[in-house]
Amino acid sequence: MTENEQITERLVDETLIVALSGQFTGGEESEAFQTVLQRALVNGSKTVVVDLERVGYINSSFIGGLLAAHTSISRKGGAIVLCNVPEALQQILHVTRLDNVFDSYSSVDEALDAHNNDQ
Repeated sequence: MTENEQITERLVDETLIVALSGQFTGGEESEAFQTVLQRALVNGSKTVVVDLERVGYINSSFIGGLLAAHTSISRKGGAIVLCNVPEALQQILHVTRLDNVFDSYSSVDEALDAHNNDQ
């Protein structure tokens, strides 16, 4: 992962917030993101909020990994939700119909509020 790609994590109650920055194209940065998601599953996080505000580009490898993690977490009764999705990424999610798979929110706080109301 280069210094241009960053992954930061923080836990709010039982919700893991993962903020991504840079371009995620299926290389080391995507592997690091998958590791974070797998760790969340092992640690029992029911909801993972993925903040995409600072992501400039994603490709099919990244999307495939996100879908695989979504399936694993969903089977455990959890969810991956997206927030701060840039317009270009919203278009990708719409074209691939993944906007029907992932709940998307305009901010981390909105995602947390929606999650807390579901519990």
